[in-house]
Amino acid sequence: MTNLSLAGLRAIDALATHGSVTAAASALGYTPSAVSQQIARLERDVRQVLVDRQGRRMTLTVAGRILAETAGRIVIELESMNAELQAQTETVTGPLRVAAFPTAARGMIPAAMRELGQTWPSLEPRLVEADSHRAVELVAKGTVDLAVAHDWLAMPLDLPEGLHSRHLGDDVSDVLVFHTHPLVSRTSVDFDDLREESWLYEPGSVAHDFLLNAYRDSPGTARFTHMVSEYASQIEMVGAGLGVALVPRMGRGPLPGTVRALPVRS
Repeated sequence: MTNLSLAGLRAIDALATHGSVTAAASALGYTPSAVSQQIARLERDVRQVLVDRQGRRMTLTVAGRILAETAGRIVIELESMNAELQAQTETVTGPLRVAAFPTAARGMIPAAMRELGQTWPSLEPRLVEADSHRAVELVAKGTVDLAVAHDWLAMPLDLPEGLHSRHLGDDVSDVLVFHTHPLVSRTSVDFDDLREESWLYEPGSVAHDFLLNAYRDSPGTARFTHMVSEYASQIEMVGAGLGVALVPRMGRGPLPGTVRALPVRS
């Protein structure tokens, strides 16, 4: 086990993170076949079966999950080491234009920009707040250098040709309801439970696209009642009993006493 392939470790980490060979290949910039080959090589190295193969589907075995968890830490440490080594040999200067969707602009970007400023004092980070679709467009046009964007498992964000993505983390969204809502005692809900509710929504957002997809087989659009762009405003509307909303946890802050957050069953 002293000659483990780094590419194999990346492949099994990506499979564990993204849930399928196709998604792992997309995240790594490989072909699905290359991911499968790297994992097969890793199995030969450790002399254990790491995945159950059922046609084109792969699921991790117990050994695979153990190795994937360790692989994730190894990959992070190596990337951190490479970044530190790079920082020792380069001086980073000039503007860095970053587009980010609103909750990321509130929950992620301030700390990241502060750290960038401390690491590279000559760097000039500049934020453009934009929804995820617009943020990706700005990168494609060269208006910004990179974007922090989000998508949903059932509604992946399409990237224009030439752009590459990297998974930064998961931001869980909850359904927010008024504190006297009939479902408030539930430990979780699904969208069928909320089919007749009045939804607050931001038109054109990834969350709105997701809701439209979730209810694409339902007649009418009466459930999309209040058009509200800011999550903070959506929360206040929910707290007044005027509808329900799908709101991410990142950057959400404390909820009013009249609002309850219900996890969504996956």
